[in-house]
Amino acid sequence: LVDEARETGLKVVVFSYFREVLAAVGDALGPDVFGPLSGSAPPARRQELVDAFSAVEGHAVLLSQIQAGGTGLNMQAASVVILCEPQIKPTLEHQAVARAHRMGQVRTVQVHRLLATDSVDQRLVELLARKDRLFDAYARRSDLAETTPDAVDVSDAELARRIVEEEQQRLARDTGRP
Repeated sequence: LVDEARETGLKVVVFSYFREVLAAVGDALGPDVFGPLSGSAPPARRQELVDAFSAVEGHAVLLSQIQAGGTGLNMQAASVVILCEPQIKPTLEHQAVARAHRMGQVRTVQVHRLLATDSVDQRLVELLARKDRLFDAYARRSDLAETTPDAVDVSDAELARRIVEEEQQRLARDTGRP
């Protein structure tokens, strides 16, 4: 994806929740990468990184933790967004993509979500899609929200616990092992 963007002169923002993932991506892409933009950086430093990234003529890559770069910054210089893993909260992804898809964006924003095949990532995406459908079907109608247990939002910890439990059950079925 980054090679294609380089060939066409497009700017790329790579988002991940994990610093280790961003470090690995940075190592793979080489020294001409901006960032990583992380939560440990003060807001002024984050803005400096975004400004330097935006000022480059043609192709550039900015690495960012999704929570640090996903809100409050304008990254409309980028027209390619790569999400390294699905997030527990869909709003984190929506906000991250919105950093590039802002007023002043003159290109179509391409969004790529990386998923490992036959993995917990795929299961998480399925559960989040189900959660979105349930929310749309029930929670937007307040008369049903209070009477439908599935419409009640669960904590991040509870959602993560359910995902891991369901993935363990699926793997046990697929391999025939408990």
